[in-house]
Amino acid sequence: MRKLFTTLAIAVLASSVFSSTSFASNLDSEVTSSASYSETEECVLAHSTDTYRVTFTGGEEAMVMVIGDGDTDLDLYIYDENGNLIESDTDRSDTMICTWTPKWTGKFTIKIKNLGSVRNYYTMWIY
Repeated sequence: MRKLFTTLAIAVLASSVFSSTSFASNLDSEVTSSASYSETEECVLAHSTDTYRVTFTGGEEAMVMVIGDGDTDLDLYIYDENGNLIESDTDRSDTMICTWTPKWTGKFTIKIKNLGSVRNYYTMWIY
């Protein structure tokens, strides 16, 4: 299953063409979808953090991928419902991917932190 997610992530990264249209201002958001896939386009302001709450299914591999516009460094953090850090991607880019297998079905918090001094438009895919 990890190979499938990795292959999918590479395909999305390779075919991604960034568009800066149709972005909404982000407040804390709850992504609720019964589908196994969602795509969100947003903008995180300078020195700010966008936060999402998403339900993931226990025992099924999960993936969150974020690609920014290249203007700043973004970091991605995934927390469980108890506030424990589950996974993160904190390199010096604005392209991030986190994969993990939740031990139980529950709400997870996704945080996208902008470390730069200008806003960053990004697309987030949740699988």
